[in-house]
Amino acid sequence: MNSANNASAFTLLELLFSLAILLFLLSLAAPSIQTVMLRSSIKSQALEIRRALELARGLAVSQGKVFKLCTSNRSYQCVKESGLRLLVFRDQDNNHQFDSTESLYLDSTLHQAIKLSASGRSYIRFKGSGEALDSGNFLVCAKNRAIDFGRQTIVFRSGRIRLTKDKDHDGYDDRGKQKIRC
Repeated sequence: MNSANNASAFTLLELLFSLAILLFLLSLAAPSIQTVMLRSSIKSQALEIRRALELARGLAVSQGKVFKLCTSNRSYQCVKESGLRLLVFRDQDNNHQFDSTESLYLDSTLHQAIKLSASGRSYIRFKGSGEALDSGNFLVCAKNRAIDFGRQTIVFRSGRIRLTKDKDHDGYDDRGKQKIRC
């Protein structure tokens, strides 16, 4: 009876060997999982910027006034790079930054590195017709630069907003064939 129990049980050596194989396989999969999560976070941030642009455009159309969207520093000043927050506001004094006397329609924390390229400006404006006064794009990249993957949210003068796609992960936008560099 004792020999039958020993035949179906694992020895300590077999258990340790199985655990070693499992840990080895997990160590191979962990970087891939981290890359997938980072790509997902970048895509999510690009979508959030798109929604904020759509909000600014919608507010401009509904109120017939110019609305701005920008990334800002701690002092709520619009910046082209290294912004900490995403703001949508009506710049009543036209000083190109949010002031406490102005209405803030969106204030969202940024989780990735964002770079704005918009006709040399640190903001995007929409007028009452829904057209953009500034065309350009927001480039979203990983803050830690762990991977060379980015997404762009593009704003056209017509007011149209588009996200880039790179399904084959070659670093180029599938539609526009432009390089997405981080």
